[in-house]
Amino acid sequence: MLGRKLHIKVGDKVFITTGINKGKKAEVISINRKSERVTVRGLEGESLAGIKKHVKPNADRENPEGGIIEKDPTIHISNLMHIDPKSGEPTRIGTKRVEATVSGKTKTLPVRFAVKSKEDID
Repeated sequence: MLGRKLHIKVGDKVFITTGINKGKKAEVISINRKSERVTVRGLEGESLAGIKKHVKPNADRENPEGGIIEKDPTIHISNLMHIDPKSGEPTRIGTKRVEATVSGKTKTLPVRFAVKSKEDID
């Protein structure tokens, strides 16, 4: 499902709803659209349980000596909720069309908004 529209973008502040990091707030670093998984990093000093990966020694790679590497966790996109910009609580996302002037022409552009506070996110 490569063409699927996702409700989360890179840089969004999200709330983790399930798993080891349940109840923590994080920021989206990258999105893998093919597997619908998101790489996140903890917000404001909150440490997320990372992923430990065992790497073989290899002269060509970034770790020639090998060892155990700690990586940022990936979470399925369905287990994340946006953080409301006004209250800081988890909220759902809606979209609305807003008229804007772009290079002399008026166009309708989609804008994401928090359902709880009705405040724009983009």
